[in-house]
Amino acid sequence: VEDIIEDMISLRQWYPVAGAKGIKKLFRHERQKEVARRVFKSVIEDYFRLYEPDLLRARKRRRLKRRRFWAAGVNDVWCVDQHDKLKRYGLALHTGIDPFSGKIKWMRVWHSNSNPRLIFRYYLETIKQDGYTSLVTQSDPGTENFNLAKGHSFIRQSLDPDLIGTLQHRFMREKNNLPPEIVWSNLRRNFMPGFEDVLSNPPVSYSPTHPLQYNVFKWIFIPWLQLEIDAYVDRVNSTKKRAQRHKILPHGPADDIDEHPERYNALNFKVLIDPNADYIQEAERLYAPPDHPVFQLVPPEFAYWAQLYYEMISSPPVTRENVWNVYECLLEKFENNAGVYNTLNLSGYEDANAEEDPATFPLTIIDDLISLAYDEESGYMGGVRGGLGLEIHDGDLVDGIVDFSSDGESD
Repeated sequence: VEDIIEDMISLRQWYPVAGAKGIKKLFRHERQKEVARRVFKSVIEDYFRLYEPDLLRARKRRRLKRRRFWAAGVNDVWCVDQHDKLKRYGLALHTGIDPFSGKIKWMRVWHSNSNPRLIFRYYLETIKQDGYTSLVTQSDPGTENFNLAKGHSFIRQSLDPDLIGTLQHRFMREKNNLPPEIVWSNLRRNFMPGFEDVLSNPPVSYSPTHPLQYNVFKWIFIPWLQLEIDAYVDRVNSTKKRAQRHKILPHGPADDIDEHPERYNALNFKVLIDPNADYIQEAERLYAPPDHPVFQLVPPEFAYWAQLYYEMISSPPVTRENVWNVYECLLEKFENNAGVYNTLNLSGYEDANAEEDPATFPLTIIDDLISLAYDEESGYMGGVRGGLGLEIHDGDLVDGIVDFSSDGESD
């Protein structure tokens, strides 16, 4: 136990409630320490008993809430959702996942998650990188998801003329878009506590409503936090989940299930796309035009001066330990050059996002498209057979029935 005390103290600053399995992952990914599995886990558990008995008891008392979600195979349906808990700092999160494999397809931090062009951009970048898309997409009914619904349907129709006139997207009622809720729950428990400590206790002056402070904050914090989130996503996707007796799903690393579903006797419904095809370029033009301001981290002129000042302070790599110091140094550079600052016409978080209210967008309606079929008896929400699901006559084949529980990554 004594050998890991120093590392545990450091890890607990950023992951204060991670369990034994989560800590083992962190040692492997962040501390590059690989120890025999049984011995190492037993050492961590001994540490918990000695130094964190209250936390250990609290974890044992926890009760799970299970809810059901159906998926027929890999790439049957991708679920997307936004997370607003960090908006008080001027940050907005968004994710897209494949609930069958459990793979996080994307997780992004930005200054908005309510602009429909931005949401479709996340999806478009993912399918261009992967070379395929899912049968259907799924989201809450908010208008921020309209471009995703229209854009995904446009791409599917371009590849299959039989789908013309149909909506290849499902809008779920509140609290029924279950898989992303679990992703956010795990993120809040296993990733965010340490980072929220940093965000909520700045040693210097910061307010997201202050135009200069907010733009300096965005320029420094968003790229840094995205790198941290990328590392978290890689860790989640590459690690085998704890087996759950209530899940009739493959048990393995999400990356492996996604890439080799046949190893798990699973079906793959991916729809191949050509990233350079005309229909992809047209979808981008219609639903995520690259020149839209929402894709700018900060105004271009501010970015020029921020980069110049950053180089003047020797371009220090941003880390958890120095992020506020870098912010303070850059802010001071701008404040000492009021002539430049006064010409930039910056906006704070509330002002910058007032125009991002989805209600203000002249969005193309989706009522002109025929919705997917829905089998109330099965509750299936994917895209197989137009939404009706698989016709199963072989007892060895079953739909992927998931009783999602909120403890998927907590151990």
